[in-house]
Amino acid sequence: MFWLSVCMLANNGGGNGGNNVSRNAIPVTILLMDYSNIMKTRFIIFALPIFVVAATASAAEEACRNVLSRVFYNQYSTIEPRTRDRAVYAELCASEYPQAQQIVKRARQSGDDGSLGLWYGLFNLDDIEPGGKGTSALSLSEDRFRQWKAGYCSKTSEVEAYQAAGLFMQSAMTAKGGQNKGLDGWSSCMRKQEGLACWATPGLQQSNVVLNVHWMAPSSTDAASHAQPEVQYSFVTRGIVSKFDGAPAKRLLPDGYKLKPGTTQIPVTREADTTGTANLKVNFGGREHNCKVFIPGDRDFTMSEPFVNRLKIKYPG
Repeated sequence: MFWLSVCMLANNGGGNGGNNVSRNAIPVTILLMDYSNIMKTRFIIFALPIFVVAATASAAEEACRNVLSRVFYNQYSTIEPRTRDRAVYAELCASEYPQAQQIVKRARQSGDDGSLGLWYGLFNLDDIEPGGKGTSALSLSEDRFRQWKAGYCSKTSEVEAYQAAGLFMQSAMTAKGGQNKGLDGWSSCMRKQEGLACWATPGLQQSNVVLNVHWMAPSSTDAASHAQPEVQYSFVTRGIVSKFDGAPAKRLLPDGYKLKPGTTQIPVTREADTTGTANLKVNFGGREHNCKVFIPGDRDFTMSEPFVNRLKIKYPG
């Protein structure tokens, strides 16, 4: 009988196709039986790398999201309040307390009208002192933020909220129609990611979304190679329909489709109130690359009328 000790390394599966390996190692011990010599006990230790794809944002994707966030808050004061509030709501749900403090600070510096947090329960009307200027002087404690997040963000994961915030920020900045030149820098950043990257952008109609599937061969690829990544698996949840030519029902792209370098834009339609995801897996040179995009529905991160917390109930949920 012997023990097999395996070190599992978390491989970052973000937009760079999983090339970066996390520093965190998870030890796993497996008991195996040596039936050839049951009377003797042997202890043998092996250290084997097992790579697993993790659903976390890559450093490159995080850098691009910072570009988008900076553009959004630079234009914050000019954006329709309820539209921008929905983006801030989702961004707060994707954040831990230190990041939430920075979000509140940036929003107030960009154009504080005293309503921050009122339309999604972060602050209540009874928090405001008589004669005060709305929520402008209110501080956000860690306990309050944790209670709020537990009640108002329970339907989605942080990764889903992170992707929803990006889509809402784009929608907010293009709500008046036409292109917003401030988004050019963010779009350029997204297209510089190596490997497979996927993200959503607003469609021409409110119910439509464009899924962007971007491929750039990793820098480690042989320069003489002309291989193209081949779709092994793609899936969209019920109520979401890919408009890509030849895509079967519940599929984003046809199986076996070969991605070209650059960005493939795929319009998708969705039924009213539909929340869903699009998943894609491709094979390139014997290695899998994955991406997943969350598509929020009309009932996700919705606004509600500001209220007075008369019963002093902390938060729903």
